[in-house]
Amino acid sequence: MALTPAGTAVADPPQGSIVGWGRQVIGVDLSEGFISVAAGYYHSLCLKADGSIVAWGDNSVGQTSVPTPNTSFLAVAAGEAHSLGLKADGSIVAWGWNYYGQTNVPSPNTGFIAVAAGGFHSLGLKADGSLVAWGYNGHGQSSVPVPNTGFIAVAAGRIHSLALKADGSIVAWGSSSQTNVPTPNSGFIAIAAGAGHSLALKADGSIMAWGGNYYGQTNVPALNSGFIAVAAGGDNSLAIRQVVEDADGDGVVDPDDNCPVSDVGETIAIDKCETGITNEVSDEGCTRADAVAACAEEARNHGQFVQCVALLANGWKRSAAITDTDRGRINRCAARAGIPLSDDQQAIGPNRAARRLGRSLQPSHTQHSVLLSDQEDGIHKVPGTGGTVAE
Repeated sequence: MALTPAGTAVADPPQGSIVGWGRQVIGVDLSEGFISVAAGYYHSLCLKADGSIVAWGDNSVGQTSVPTPNTSFLAVAAGEAHSLGLKADGSIVAWGWNYYGQTNVPSPNTGFIAVAAGGFHSLGLKADGSLVAWGYNGHGQSSVPVPNTGFIAVAAGRIHSLALKADGSIVAWGSSSQTNVPTPNSGFIAIAAGAGHSLALKADGSIMAWGGNYYGQTNVPALNSGFIAVAAGGDNSLAIRQVVEDADGDGVVDPDDNCPVSDVGETIAIDKCETGITNEVSDEGCTRADAVAACAEEARNHGQFVQCVALLANGWKRSAAITDTDRGRINRCAARAGIPLSDDQQAIGPNRAARRLGRSLQPSHTQHSVLLSDQEDGIHKVPGTGGTVAE
């Protein structure tokens, strides 16, 4: 939904429109053309594709009165009661409450490439990788640590500051609880600062969070992976997770799945012979039935297939994954199976195992770890990784 100038909701807003919630947006056209947003304590800023800024909300100290000329802006930032805008010429325009000098941009006001607005302080990143900080410094949040070089991103909390270095490390200063960057301090690609907490995104898609946790804002949800962006509010945290396909529904995403297209059953059925053995999933995304399928694919004759399955069953039994009775059922079903196919059946097409196992193995969604291979038994192949099945 988008909000019209009258504050009423409309369906199907055009691309580039702003979606707002909370107190109504009155008298502001948020219909289209926006490319960036920033939220302060009681006010909001939006950057349009034409380089102009639209601002609304509390204006008691001028925080939504964008200075003229309202053109050529590249980025916006909103503090508690002040606003910043980065211009295409590398200068910063600041307006709003200035009790602590948070809108007094230091000179020379040139060469900036990014801005951040904290509670009562401001940060600017220069093209040479150095930082400039001004405004309230009661907790040291405006005292940039040395060496002041190599920075590529900045974030400002209420009483602390963060900066990301080109080597993937984070420098933090200000209020101590929010500035204790967890170790290892490496591999980071993005940062965000809330009122009393901090977030950092790692190159592997995981998130590190630290600082105040009164409302669970640093409790990153389980499955801490696949994230591509982070944001920190006053007492909450947000992240965007990339949708990664899990084609076989086994709980292991395709990039980490050695068997990404398994179509297997709750139990192992070998050529329609039901073993009753739970078809569990390994950490690599392969199942017991996948291991049996590998035996069928690699075996040159029925005897080799039976021997391979027997070695698998022995390994599972020795690791206490199955009982001796289970092992007997698996071996009996393997012995009765018409695997590998006859020469006539193989001539139907090139992918013998795929056709046969499509009929002999059933769909499943169990998600337990299990040993699929055992070096002592001569089973060296985990399906999907290549190599031989049996010695």
